[in-house]
Amino acid sequence: MTTKRSKVAVITGANAGVGYGIAQRLLEEDPFTSVVMACRNHTRASRARESLLAQFPDAHIDIKLVDISSAMSVLDFCKAMQNSYTHIDFLFCNAGVLSTSGINWGQVIWLFLANPVSFLESSDATVQIVGEINDDGMGSVFAANVFGHYIMARELEPLLHRSGGGRVIWTSSVTAEDSMFDIEDWQGIKSQLPYESSKWACDLVAIGSNARYANQKQDIVSFTTSPGVVASSIGNLPIWITKLRTLIHYAFRFAGVTSQNITGYRGAIADVFVALQPLNALNYFCRYTSLTSWRGVSYTEPVMLPDYDPMTAEKLLQHCELAYQAWKNKCAQP
Repeated sequence: MTTKRSKVAVITGANAGVGYGIAQRLLEEDPFTSVVMACRNHTRASRARESLLAQFPDAHIDIKLVDISSAMSVLDFCKAMQNSYTHIDFLFCNAGVLSTSGINWGQVIWLFLANPVSFLESSDATVQIVGEINDDGMGSVFAANVFGHYIMARELEPLLHRSGGGRVIWTSSVTAEDSMFDIEDWQGIKSQLPYESSKWACDLVAIGSNARYANQKQDIVSFTTSPGVVASSIGNLPIWITKLRTLIHYAFRFAGVTSQNITGYRGAIADVFVALQPLNALNYFCRYTSLTSWRGVSYTEPVMLPDYDPMTAEKLLQHCELAYQAWKNKCAQP
């Protein structure tokens, strides 16, 4: 068991992209933070851990395997955490998927000419897979981006509360909007944009959970963030497309488009900002967004979400809670 009262941070998807950037920034601020890399692939996680240790040789970095899209895997991960740690200060719900089947080249040309900034910030030109169900019988994108993290946050509540001020930090998206989410299709199975639907769901769960934390007198606060535009491998697009996009992102950043963070390190600044700032300096009704100036200076900006509806958030939380309890009961059966 960990007995020394160092900060403990759990980061899903910590082996690359924004998750790796979160680990870097946390260790820059406090090299004694214990980082738990919650990853699916041990080989990639080990490489990332070695890279972090080369930069922060005295860091305590633990790897715990989890498939965030599998309810059973998440429950097993949480048991392992409860057996290994006495508290958790930060839970970064960062891992996610964008399930695509290719590129709509007609849309690429049209969107780039009509609104190039929107084109670079959205996934409109990708062909997202509609109706995809995972092995648990849940919408695949929703399961990975939302429900797996919901289970994790619920299961780890005692450790978060025990820290004396646990924070749950959800990674949303700059493109997530209320119009992309339908509570009657809360898993986004029928949605033409299941990724954006799931990211608005992240906003709803992140903000809406604070009411229950307060009612139950749990010393936990939940926030939502956006990494802006990061040139990651999400969506499994060909490498040449990612490299071409990266060049275009840099061109637009130099032109003054501040959403073009490009690297996971820059995209992670908002996550670490809400983790470390005093609570009285934060507003959990905002989505904290990572931005970078044309000079290459990264910073965080709070963005109000005027379309946030507490009733819709409560309905979504009820759906998630029922599904979570069903899995708990299933696991409890002999």
